[in-house]
Amino acid sequence: MTEHDNGLQSEDVDESKFSVRVEPFWLNPATIKGTVAIAAGLIILLTPELTAFVLRWVIGGALVLSGGSDLWFKARGKSEGKLRGVLEAVIAIAAGLAVMIWPNVTVRVLAVIAGVYLIVRGLTVIGTSVRQRQLDEPWVIDLSRGIFLIALGVITVVLPESVVIGVLAGVAVLMIVLGGIMLSYGIRAQSDEDLIDVDAATVSQLILDWMNTRDVGDERRDQIGDGLFFEEPDRVAKLVSWWVMLLLSVAIATFAVMQDSTAVVIGAMLIAPLMTPIIGAAAGIVNAWRGRIVGSLALVAAGVAAAIGLAFIIGQWIPTIVPLEVNTQVTSRTSPNMIDMLIGLAAGAAGAYANVDRRVSASIAGVAIAVALVPPLAVVGLTLEAGLIADSLGAFLLFLTNLVSIILAATVVFFLTGYAPFQRLKENRAEVTAILRTVAIAALVILVPLVFTAEGILSSAGRQDHAQAAVSDWLGEDSTLRTVRVSVDGKDVDVFLTGSGDIPPVEELEATLSERFGVPVNVLVEYAATLVITYSEQNGLTELQPDLGADE
Repeated sequence: MTEHDNGLQSEDVDESKFSVRVEPFWLNPATIKGTVAIAAGLIILLTPELTAFVLRWVIGGALVLSGGSDLWFKARGKSEGKLRGVLEAVIAIAAGLAVMIWPNVTVRVLAVIAGVYLIVRGLTVIGTSVRQRQLDEPWVIDLSRGIFLIALGVITVVLPESVVIGVLAGVAVLMIVLGGIMLSYGIRAQSDEDLIDVDAATVSQLILDWMNTRDVGDERRDQIGDGLFFEEPDRVAKLVSWWVMLLLSVAIATFAVMQDSTAVVIGAMLIAPLMTPIIGAAAGIVNAWRGRIVGSLALVAAGVAAAIGLAFIIGQWIPTIVPLEVNTQVTSRTSPNMIDMLIGLAAGAAGAYANVDRRVSASIAGVAIAVALVPPLAVVGLTLEAGLIADSLGAFLLFLTNLVSIILAATVVFFLTGYAPFQRLKENRAEVTAILRTVAIAALVILVPLVFTAEGILSSAGRQDHAQAAVSDWLGEDSTLRTVRVSVDGKDVDVFLTGSGDIPPVEELEATLSERFGVPVNVLVEYAATLVITYSEQNGLTELQPDLGADE
């Protein structure tokens, strides 16, 4: 028999209440479910267009079949309630056909409806929190929940396509993570002599059983906390060394930015310690250590202010070698997008995992995170000193993006690796949820400009590709003209040609580009005729001026 209480197992038998003897040991419900979940997640990530196509027809077909069957039975049933049933069936059939025939329009409409619902729901929750405050009842959690729903609703209404793509990718990642948990859970035993925790009635029961056994232990938890929090003993010595290394790393990074040196920027990150209190804030969140959270975030805020101030002072005293307007270290950090948030998420996950796993050096992860934090702060200080306010705000947005992303990812990793015991999470669920919701609200607020920037980049790249293809089709395969450059700036398309021969009618190119862009465009064609020069001993130097044609 098995004794299973809060993850503790008997000395004689290593099994939970969901255990069963299986042969072979690796073939069990957990490994099968985990493998299927991982495979499904990978298919979604590898073939997003195919996945969207399949989901479109599955959902649409299900609605049509469901509506058709309901319509058949309602039409033959009793008159009572028939009209309502027939109407619901017709709506289901119409919705299914719309999903299959007009998928893009349907997705936008459904996303807008969902976004409006979230906004209304958020306003309702905020109203409830106001009434609770008047009655001296707990209200902060409901207030944060309402703000979160409103922020999510606004993003869904403004950017429906991006939300759908993000949800699809999120589902795929979640399937891979859960599949990995189930797979590792199912193959923990190394021989068929062991009993394996695999015979879960449902996936949720298996995951719950797994979470109950995840705990790094008090000793390891104290070791990790000693490296993340600036506490006694030697609190003063830890803070002094942290400040010294931070200021030195900021100075090196600022000098590197001023001379546009990527190698020196990377070198500065080898000593940057800013990641420590940020990861410490995430560790405090999962354990509901309010004091440690406040202390870590206060240290981050002080470090940020000092970094910007030091970079500002250096900018006043040291001349900039490469002008900031054309400095790649500056221009690459003033227009953050979704890629930067993904970088921050990956860096946060790496930092948290490196602190939990003894086999991974935390300093290596610290360098990866510092690259995303200290250089943007150096750029903020330098651009502020130069009066480039827009660039300064862009660089600071990049820093905030990385900060919030690192905290979110590190919190999830700390939870999955057992840094916080599951029992403690259940006891402090309300407080942990409120803090996480606050961080998520900040992430949603930051996400709006990032998505717009990313969409602008993708739109510009798409227009550039369309313009290149349109010019090639316009000239034709047999043309003696050669395209030197095609540049797109909003609605203006500049085409520079060289070679010889007649230029095709420009109005044809304008019509094609207007159709592909979806808006009227302005086309400017510049043509430089090619001068061919040949030389031989018999004939000497010969210049050939090609025929420019009638459209010269």
